Amino acid sequence: MALGTNYTNQLNSPNAIYFPSTLVYEGTWSSGTAYQTGDVVTYSNTSYIARQGSTGQTPGNNTYWQQMAPTPSAGAPGATGPAGQSITGPTGPTGAAGSTILSGQLDPVAGTGVDGDFFLNYLTSYLFGPKASGAWPTGILIKGAPGANGTNGIDGRTILNGPNVPSVGVGAIGDFFMDTAANTFYGPKVAGSWGNATNLVGPQGIQGSTGPTGPTGDPGGPPGPTGGVGPPGPSTPGPPGTANGLLNGGSADSTYGGIFPIDAGGVT
Repeated sequence: MALGTNYTNQLNSPNAIYFPSTLVYEGTWSSGTAYQTGDVVTYSNTSYIARQGSTGQTPGNNTYWQQMAPTPSAGAPGATGPAGQSITGPTGPTGAAGSTILSGQLDPVAGTGVDGDFFLNYLTSYLFGPKASGAWPTGILIKGAPGANGTNGIDGRTILNGPNVPSVGVGAIGDFFMDTAANTFYGPKVAGSWGNATNLVGPQGIQGSTGPTGPTGDPGGPPGPTGGVGPPGPSTPGPPGTANGLLNGGSADSTYGGIFPIDAGGVT
């Protein structure tokens, strides 16, 4: 490039820059590099020319650097590309058949299962397999030997009961007893003695206050209808009267033989 080339700064007036030699591209700007007049660097996607020597002067400082071109801006989004093709690959080879674990109460015979299978005799806990060339190998015991017996646990405690105070001969050491008649509890029994009883029923509480008077009860339904007339009572005839042939109860020797004449004035 010829000396005295005129470059335009991002100001209102042109600036003449004179280079003693050709331009030298130094790559991306680094704060630790000593740059000379005419060196070209790239910083933030923009190219700069050194106007004078410097170290650590960030491009954009117009005293030391001259921007060669305006800072590029992002372009418009590109057009959407065509949809990709979905290509299904060829089917892979068939995998080997898996093994099966068979089971039963008897050891397997030659006709049981296929090569590669296993067989469990769940009564004897023997596992056979894998079957090969149509034959079953010797089974393997997969159940361990029984473990040793554990130590005996301590005797449990018993709660006895009855409608009386327990006697010394009742129960064992550590037992309890409930007197169901007195509602008292004894125990635990120690050294042949039941000890003192504990009353399970507390003292009677104080009388509560009188509750409110309840509502008046239902007076019942209305009176029933009058009953019908009853049947007539029995009729019993009285005894027969005595006849003496005399009127008005007179005697035979009375005046008129017991007949009293009656006229309008009464008896005469």
